[in-house]
Parts: sequence; structure tokens; C-alpha cells
Amino acid sequence: MTKHFYTAKKLPIFLAISAVILIAGIVLYALFGFNYDAQAGKSFELTYDAVVTISDGGDKVEEVCEETFSSLGVSYEKKFEAAPNVDGSSLAETGDVTVRYLFGEDVSKETLVSAKETIVGKLSSEFEGADVYVVIREQGAESVFSEPAWRGAVALAVAAVVVLVYIGFRFGWGRTLTGLCLTMHDVFLTLALFALTRIPMAAAAPLLVAAAAAVISLLLWMVQCMKMRETFKDPAFRTMDAEEAVNECCKSSYKTVLYVVAALAAVFIVVGAVAAPGVRTLFLPLLLPLAVGAYSSLVLGPTLYLPMKKLDDRSNAKKGRYVGKKKAEKAEE
Repeated sequence: MTKHFYTAKKLPIFLAISAVILIAGIVLYALFGFNYDAQAGKSFELTYDAVVTISDGGDKVEEVCEETFSSLGVSYEKKFEAAPNVDGSSLAETGDVTVRYLFGEDVSKETLVSAKETIVGKLSSEFEGADVYVVIREQGAESVFSEPAWRGAVALAVAAVVVLVYIGFRFGWGRTLTGLCLTMHDVFLTLALFALTRIPMAAAAPLLVAAAAAVISLLLWMVQCMKMRETFKDPAFRTMDAEEAVNECCKSSYKTVLYVVAALAAVFIVVGAVAAPGVRTLFLPLLLPLAVGAYSSLVLGPTLYLPMKKLDDRSNAKKGRYVGKKKAEKAEE
């Protein structure tokens, strides 16, 4: 008898492994939380007109800011820059750029106020008629990426629902239910692994990472579903039982899944390497949910789908016998 990798007997083993990681992650999270890369501190935000009064002067603005900070004996921990907001309500090209510097809690507000006065004075003399606005805020770690993270998480959650609905209409209830289970598994396992591995992540990013894990999980499972649909059409598979059919199918599909995983990993690495530090802390951590999604689609998913395929095969067999019986009765008549 041929030994198969995907068997119903192995499902409790895979689930036990996930359960151990989840429990350990919950304990670590309860004790230490996540390892946030952006810490609490003070934010120094400078906004200027990047089109009219300070056209092509962004490098000079940042140079003045950083020289002033250095002269006052303080150094920033992170720097974030927002793209210009172009005003589409008129023909004039106007837009503001905001450069934000994040300082630690040890930097006094008085020092930043002094830096503000110096920077505004230098820029006003360097760029005649320039309007420069500076806002100094005290903030906690959770406020750094809270708004982008919420927006990104909502967008990814909608994408996950769309993919799940597509799987439902395209591949049937068995693979849809499996995809839903894998999504929940991957979301919680990813967060547990972040708590365990202590990988630095941007503040307010857990929600974004969880939504990304859901999308990645469903996309990789959809690749498996497409290969299954294509393979099961072969007449040779109709004589196989569910376990044999799934095992034979996965022998050819795993390369396709790994190619997709490698392509996504390359995108995350390249974007993370060339992006600004703030964006980098959002993209590089996505390699972890990608690894979890690969495990689910290649190992856990097909094993979890086995009992559902058996039920589906039985249902199809009954329908086939019923249709055949009706045809026979009509032929006798």
C-alpha cells in the first residue's frame, strides 16, 4: 500500500503543532506584548509648500532641520515624509509636504521649540515668502501608524472577503470552508509567531499584519484550488479515492505554490529594501505571514480538505446513481 503524506490521521498532529504555537504566543503576548519598532516619544512635524515657494527644495529643508537638531545636541530616531497633496480643485499646482521626525521621550519639548524657531527663521530667509508650519506633539507608540494601519487593514479585509467569495462560487463549498478555516488559522498563528519571535513591527501594525495574513492565506489556497480543479478533471482521477486524488494533485501543485510564494517574497524584500524606514517596517514583517500561508496551503490545507472531499465524492456518487436510475426508468418506459 502506498504511503500518502496527506492523510486524515496526520490532521491532529498538524493541529497540535499550531495549538502549541498559539498557546505559547498568547502567553508571550500577555507578558510582553509585541515588539514595537516605533517607540513613544515626541513628534516634530514640518509642513511646507513643495510646488510654489519651496520648489525642489526638499533636500535643503531636511538639511536645515537635521543641522539644527545636531547643533542642539539631539538626534531623531525615525524620519517620515509624506507626498505632496495636489489641489485638484484649481488649475494651479499647489501641494504641501510634511516631514516628520520622531524623537525619544528623553528629548525635552523646550529643545524642540528652540529648534522650531531656528528652522523657521533659516527657511524664511533661504526661501523668500515661504510659509513653513511646525507642529510638536507628544505621542505614544500606537499613534505613529494608527491611521494608515486602519485604512490598510480595512482594504485588505475587503480583498480577503472578495477572494473567499470567488473561491465559493468557483470551487465549491468544501474548498471554501477549508479556505475560511485556513484564514482564521493563519491570522492567529501569524500574530502568535510575532509575539514569540519578537520581530520588530511598526506600532498599530498588528491589525494590518493580520489582514495581510488573511489575504496571503486565501491567495495561496486559491492557487491550490485552481490546480485541484484542473487536475480533478482528468478522467484518471475519477477512479481514485479522495486521499489518493489529493496526494497525486499536490505532487504537481506544490511547485506552483512555491513560485507564487517566491514572487511575493521578492516583492516584499525589494519594496522593504528601497522604501523609507517607515514603509520598511510595514513590508518586511510580511515575510512571516507569507511563510505561514505557504505552510497552510502546502501542508495543512490539503489535509484539512480531505474529509470534505470524501463527503463531496459521496454526494456526487449518490447524485450520479440517482441520475442513472432516472435515465434507466425512462428507457424502460
